[in-house]
Amino acid sequence: MERISITEASHQLNALVDRVREEGVVIELERDHEPIACLSPLHPKKPLMACDLNAFFASLPSLGDDAEAFARDVEEARKSFPPEADPWE
Repeated sequence: MERISITEASHQLNALVDRVREEGVVIELERDHEPIACLSPLHPKKPLMACDLNAFFASLPSLGDDAEAFARDVEEARKSFPPEADPWE
């Protein structure tokens, strides 16, 4: 949950409402560092369930010609991270 002053919120109300609508975030409004109200979605987004993952991935746009370049970039990025330790050892 984010917290923002009423003064700041008044200057960016349209952007805040867009974020609430599109991202489902909840934003607390405060005055004198005290929360007094919040902006929240009327109908919170339904969480994505594991059984819905295949349909979700199928709905994503295709990378097209960029797919191979993206895969190479991901592989290069992975090389810069240390291997993960097994938490069960």
